[in-house]
Amino acid sequence: MGNDSGNNDRKNNGSSSHDDDNDRLNWLKERGVEISTAEERAKKANESNTGVAPIFEQLSKLSVNDEDDDDNDGEGLKFVLIPHDDSKPIRTVKMPSTFSKDHMGDVIPTFVKPYFADKRSVDASLLHKQATKHFAAGSIKDVDGSDCVDMGNISVSAMNAVAAEGSVETFPLVHPATTNGYTGVYIYLDEIGLLKKLPVNKRAAAIGGACGYNPAPIFSGDIFVGRTRTKPKMVNVDFVAGLDTAGNAEWMRRAVSENLAWQQGLNEATGRSSQQQIQPAHAGTDGSVAEESNFSWTQDDEEIELTVPITVGIEAGSTVNKKDVKVTYKPRVVIVSHKGGEIVRVSLYESVDVDGCTWTLNNDKNQLIITCEKADSGKIWPSIGS
Repeated sequence: MGNDSGNNDRKNNGSSSHDDDNDRLNWLKERGVEISTAEERAKKANESNTGVAPIFEQLSKLSVNDEDDDDNDGEGLKFVLIPHDDSKPIRTVKMPSTFSKDHMGDVIPTFVKPYFADKRSVDASLLHKQATKHFAAGSIKDVDGSDCVDMGNISVSAMNAVAAEGSVETFPLVHPATTNGYTGVYIYLDEIGLLKKLPVNKRAAAIGGACGYNPAPIFSGDIFVGRTRTKPKMVNVDFVAGLDTAGNAEWMRRAVSENLAWQQGLNEATGRSSQQQIQPAHAGTDGSVAEESNFSWTQDDEEIELTVPITVGIEAGSTVNKKDVKVTYKPRVVIVSHKGGEIVRVSLYESVDVDGCTWTLNNDKNQLIITCEKADSGKIWPSIGS
């Protein structure tokens, strides 16, 4: 009887643990967190391969219309296109109802994927920097802790192949919650737009900042914005230019408090520290110093600051003679020379105003402090170099 009692206890404990796990999973899914099993991922990949129209056929359907225009079948899901070019208007896009009926869940990524398919090559140096930054351990881990992607084996040609097919990243502007009827608002962007060096989308970044992300996210290239309801089942609902993109839109006014509540709930469900940020700081911002191989740097909206140690030809305890230093400024390059020899050449991510660049020696006269005004102020760079 003792063994039976123990077995029953273990069964009950196991059932309780299983129920707790299901409760956590359901809580996360209701709030837009994508969780799937290996079987579900395989099924989704198969549906994508067999059910998606050819790229050019989908592109012909992806027409940008005024919000009061009708598509061919008189119906369709509405969402928004925000071009990176500020001179182009924010427009409402319609997805044919036949497409949404043939797919389940959030169908916007599948529909807009061909929009991001192009022959632009990724920047090899940026690919290396981003891989090093985000995957310091050298690989991406699967759920069981095993290595599923060796970052050292990701080639530029492989990323170019991804670019040719199109790849979509989903970014939550506001998470589903009880206060918004479990309806989230999401940005859909080119997943490797940064590696393609697409222009920064300032209007999209401003919306991200208004939703409480600090620092404001960096979005590269054209982006789409859509709305998804996750309960009782995941479906897309209309999101319209003007009505939903204005700064006084109701969903945007509630976004900050709803995102904070979502983050607190997520921390409790996953056991993460409440101090963890939703949006990490960008390189060289918020008082952090970004270290490079032979210099360091910081930035704000208006300027970048480079700190260059001068050690070439300098004896221990000696100081630098200002007359021996030369700094050359070009829109996309800063060159530091000492006694006629080049010691640092920095290729910049964006242009600087050469007339707004200065340098000085630190108090110990062993480091060069270079300040450069950004030619396009108000833009945070994802990295110092191109």
